[in-house]
Amino acid sequence: MISDASLTVAIVGAGFSGTMVAVHLLKNAQRPLKIKLIDCNDIGKGVAYRTTSNSHFLNVPASTMSAFPDDSSHLLRWLNFNYHTLKTWLPNQPDSSLFIPRRVYGLYIQSVLQEAESTASSYVNLERIIDEVVGIKPQNNGAIVCLKNQDNFAADKIVLALGNGATPPPLSLGKLQSNSNIHPSYIRNAWSKDALTGLEVDDSVLLIGTGLTMVDMVMSLRDRHHQGKIYAVSRHGLLPLSHQPSQPYPNFLTKNTAPKTIRGLLKSIRAEIKTATELGYNWQSVIDSLRPVTQELWQELSAVEQKRFLRHVNRYWDIHRHRLASEIGEIMESLIIAKKLIIKFGRIGNYTQTDSGILVDIYKGNFHVSIQVKKLINCTGIQVDYRNSKQSLIADLRNQGLICPNPLGLGLYTLPNGVILDAQGQGSSLLYTLGPPRKGDLWETTAIKEIREQAQLLATTILNDLPLWVRPVAPLSTSNHNHSSELNLLFRQLFDQQSNTYTYLIADLETKQAVLVDTVLAKIDRDLQLINDWRLNLCYCLETHLHADHITGAGQLRKLTGCQVLVPKNDRIKGADGQLDDGDIVNLGSVNIQAIATPGHTNSHLAYLINHRYLLTGDALLIRGCGRTDLQSGDAGTLYDTVTRKLFTLSDDILVYPAHDYKGRTVSTIGEEKMCNPRLSQRSREEFITLMEHLDLSYPSQMAEAIAANEWCGDRP
Repeated sequence: MISDASLTVAIVGAGFSGTMVAVHLLKNAQRPLKIKLIDCNDIGKGVAYRTTSNSHFLNVPASTMSAFPDDSSHLLRWLNFNYHTLKTWLPNQPDSSLFIPRRVYGLYIQSVLQEAESTASSYVNLERIIDEVVGIKPQNNGAIVCLKNQDNFAADKIVLALGNGATPPPLSLGKLQSNSNIHPSYIRNAWSKDALTGLEVDDSVLLIGTGLTMVDMVMSLRDRHHQGKIYAVSRHGLLPLSHQPSQPYPNFLTKNTAPKTIRGLLKSIRAEIKTATELGYNWQSVIDSLRPVTQELWQELSAVEQKRFLRHVNRYWDIHRHRLASEIGEIMESLIIAKKLIIKFGRIGNYTQTDSGILVDIYKGNFHVSIQVKKLINCTGIQVDYRNSKQSLIADLRNQGLICPNPLGLGLYTLPNGVILDAQGQGSSLLYTLGPPRKGDLWETTAIKEIREQAQLLATTILNDLPLWVRPVAPLSTSNHNHSSELNLLFRQLFDQQSNTYTYLIADLETKQAVLVDTVLAKIDRDLQLINDWRLNLCYCLETHLHADHITGAGQLRKLTGCQVLVPKNDRIKGADGQLDDGDIVNLGSVNIQAIATPGHTNSHLAYLINHRYLLTGDALLIRGCGRTDLQSGDAGTLYDTVTRKLFTLSDDILVYPAHDYKGRTVSTIGEEKMCNPRLSQRSREEFITLMEHLDLSYPSQMAEAIAANEWCGDRP
């Protein structure tokens, strides 16, 4: 099929899962595309990160929570960049061990979406829709998406990013007394906004469930300075365990060597914990080492063994695998010791409304206790059982046979790439999903690590599944900017955490010609993988200048790919294939790269302007800063003239991409830097020179080694 019109991808659910699919579509779409991101509540937050409590923490450190699988430090850079804005919500200056409030993470997700939208191609558009999707009607090669409160619309592809649904499983509370009529205000859902409405400070409350949702509710009550008794009940009365400092532990199970029964797996893991303890490790290290193989271990189990796991082991796995921030664990322990939080294990039998609330019977074997509370709050967890779900959309899809619920009550059957299987077991050409709805297939699929990888893969799958698009011939024009070149352009920004260096991949997707700018030797495997993924031919490695803080990978890439190394005109650089001067042009098919001489940081420095839109500024202009001028014949006056007379005279809407950033910033514009750059904005040349002369910066730690190697393009003579 050939299409010359914009297609529409509808994403149902705008928590982390749906938002990150939208982000990758915005970043990677190379054809006209409309993205409709739909949620009943805040776009970009979902149930988990919508909380307004500063006591609801992520249950893993910030260092593992980057939104991007290939940029592990992205969240930490964002936190440090925004620390002064967020410091009333952050317990400490961000570092790799910090557990941050979930509300902060919600803001992070939203900012990631905003940046992807602002830098997307002009023919890729995002629409945020606050509404509920109640049905989907297949039509021709797409479908009509039915909204509860707004007009329906047509979509070509639909992503069910349903996440951790806000509706918990139905409560199993025994039989009501025949003469009882429990008022709805006495029983609430922990995820609802009115869960604690009407609860007085001294009222007792019963939380049904003792997992992470219960912990959140206890912290919410603590925020309200609640003084009444808090009871929590579950069948086993098990609480989530706390994180403890641990060392990486080597893998000890694979899908080929692991037992294929739950009994055998438990025996193997317990034995390994005993061995690890003798070697000085803790059990946390052993459990964490299972993370990379958990999905494979689950898939190797038979349906009978999976059921056995859910019946006998699931709760024990949860409290060991999904742990609490140590600070929260300490608070929970102190509340239990003070008997403000009372844990009960057993099942709820009868409950009766009385003049002062609800009388609840809790049974343990043949014994039972009765407790009087003012409110029951359902904290039993999330809903991924779609077999009998009453949710309008799920019921509609199930009734049409468009989905096939997992018989274990764990989401939907899917293909490995996230394509949903219908009731006949056939892969859909319309519906996709990721995250918790894939729990039955993958088990380990609810955490950020797995979901961010699925989101990236799913966006690629959807873009590859879209109909072939044939570009119209661009009209003849005397304008420097060719619209067709924008459609062909692949632009990627990559980051090295060690040197805080950005490497840029630029390619023409029609000719497959590519260049890399400012490569890092330690990251050439990453760069080669990306080139291979896109099936590109690396023609050139470009340098903005002779770097002093890292060794370039250009020389090694030349050996591996046969590319040419092009550098700024500089007598010190001896190993290059060619030197570029001001105004020189590098062409990749219809993609145009113009060299702009920008000395000052060093005496030989180039910026690169791609298609008159993307400006790679090297160290001449950084986001809210500039490069130092005290090394390699740098000159502050020259740099001031370079930036103010050459770069700041470019169009305000040109995007600025620097060679380095130390605070998590990725992109700016010429207009933004003219207005906001503290080193250059409204500062005279003399003031700038004085400022630069008194920065008192230490030398880069690898300076001598880096300069010596980079004079030969990273290949030592």
